[in-house]
Amino acid sequence: MKYLIAIFIIATTGSSCSTLNESFRLGASVGSVTGAAATYAGYIGTGNSPPLERIALGTGVGLGLGLLTSYLIHRDVEEKRQSSDLSKTEMYFGDLPPSPFIMPSKRIPNKGDQR
Repeated sequence: MKYLIAIFIIATTGSSCSTLNESFRLGASVGSVTGAAATYAGYIGTGNSPPLERIALGTGVGLGLGLLTSYLIHRDVEEKRQSSDLSKTEMYFGDLPPSPFIMPSKRIPNKGDQR
């Protein structure tokens, strides 16, 4: 059971979210698993067996917090994307400065050009 929870958490946090729907799915899955695991760990730490109702309650609280957190984070990212003005940027990541070793080629006039 411990390995299954660890694999699930690693798999869900390793993905990225580009839409609000994907953010909600990721937040819901991570939140519910975290809520259930926290409730289970809390009861096991006291030496008691956790009742199913308490695990379900922890899962529900984690689900709600995960959805709320994913919505707030996604909204903040969308606002930052819209507020950034890329037209002011003169150089982008990965652009290289012009090479001083590349000389423009001499224009060879066509036969019809008169200069």
